[in-house]
Amino acid sequence: MPSADRVTVLEASGVGPGGITRVLTELARHWPAGHQLRIVAAPADWEVPASAAAVSVLSAQSGGRAATITGAAAALRRATAAGSRVLSLSPSLAIRGSRAPVTTIMHDLAFRLWPHGLSPAVLQYRRLSYRTAVDRSARLLCVSARTRHDLLGVYGVGYHRTAVWHPGSDLSTAPGRSPVTGEKPYLLVAGHAAHKGVELAIEAAGLLTPYEIVVLTGGKPDLWGPPRPGVRFLGRLTDAEYAAAVAGAAAVLMPSHFEGYGLPAAEALRLGTPVVISPDPALLEATAGAAVRMTTWTAEALADAVRAAVAGPRPATAGAGRSWQEATDHLVELLGPVATPAGG
Repeated sequence: MPSADRVTVLEASGVGPGGITRVLTELARHWPAGHQLRIVAAPADWEVPASAAAVSVLSAQSGGRAATITGAAAALRRATAAGSRVLSLSPSLAIRGSRAPVTTIMHDLAFRLWPHGLSPAVLQYRRLSYRTAVDRSARLLCVSARTRHDLLGVYGVGYHRTAVWHPGSDLSTAPGRSPVTGEKPYLLVAGHAAHKGVELAIEAAGLLTPYEIVVLTGGKPDLWGPPRPGVRFLGRLTDAEYAAAVAGAAAVLMPSHFEGYGLPAAEALRLGTPVVISPDPALLEATAGAAVRMTTWTAEALADAVRAAVAGPRPATAGAGRSWQEATDHLVELLGPVATPAGG
């Protein structure tokens, strides 16, 4: 039987559509041989990557949020009976079931600092789950220096309990033919949530008539209203379709009002696609200065930045971020030996 330090129980009850799903998939794909990864509350339709070694699913999400949390907490209690370490991919009440020290990944504090578009029920759950993560996690890993700073400012969590962990940005699937067809070149917008600033891209469509605005909605094509001239909404894409859509775009736009990191921007730069970002500091961190930055949050500023981005040479591939193998190895290093929880 492997030692506790070589067994990680990954709690995934907070994983749904969006970037965190990719984090789960890539960590499983690159988890080091000789270290077991046991997943609790995996998304119902998620599958272990074919190339993954020593990865097993102990339980899956089922029913609504309450049922998922209850089931995850019970599965976590069973899985940690003999020790091991626990990694929670995002704040969750389910970690109350853990008998072992927990490390939680903190993606952003948007629910406190930019809560627009979130229902009262979602806001209440996030208040509870983030408070639980802060109080019960031995360590908190922040996907950006911005999130680490926000955690200090909002919750008073000192830097001795936190560290910065950047996700990987390389895509495991080589891009093929883009799923976006049409006569015009297109500008791709990550747009599965209100904080993504999609309304700015839609407004800018009239200023960018040589291009079509294509919005990735993460399976929610009605999120931004009905289709309109110059704007197209796409539903959920496979990994291969996503890579092809990013690689084939004239530019990828992230006019976000708030980000914890901004993974699509880093992924686009790795594929050699120009990127436009808002003034959000996390996006600047994720792109390491290789993207064109809007001067403010307006359609006019977005259109100006797009023109600057497409006028220059396409960025060199692998120009931002790091590989998922490097990111996974760093995460395993940060998890370290099993330790005693730090408390609040």
